[in-house]
Amino acid sequence: MSGAWRHDLIPVLSLTGVVLDALGGKDWRKGYRLLRPAGRLVAFGFANMSSGNTRNIFRMIRQIVTVPLFTPMGLMDKNRSVAGVNLGHLWDDSFLPVAMNRLLILYREGQIRPHIDSSFPFAQAAQAHLRLQEWKNIGNVVLVP
Repeated sequence: MSGAWRHDLIPVLSLTGVVLDALGGKDWRKGYRLLRPAGRLVAFGFANMSSGNTRNIFRMIRQIVTVPLFTPMGLMDKNRSVAGVNLGHLWDDSFLPVAMNRLLILYREGQIRPHIDSSFPFAQAAQAHLRLQEWKNIGNVVLVP
């Protein structure tokens, strides 16, 4: 959803207990608004900072200044929480491998089904990366042998 929020959708959207956000910037604010009381926003990336295959310092600055400021008093007033996660750091703590194994079990049992946007052979890894970089995917882009 882009642009202004429709107030008639807020009651339906606010049923969310957890928002996982890899986009960052103003999208953290949107995700926070979707939370019900005791909900949690988990920020684990900042994809909005990238813009195609070249760096754009103005886009980066614009994204940084749109990051909402969450204060302890504001969080308590809304009964919500915000967490930041760096998945790279979790790999060394053995948390991520255990979590990935649990996800694989759920996948094998058919309890979760990831949406695959497209598959590329390893030899076309550059094209797969370009698809991600240009935001053309809706779902996962998979490299296969």
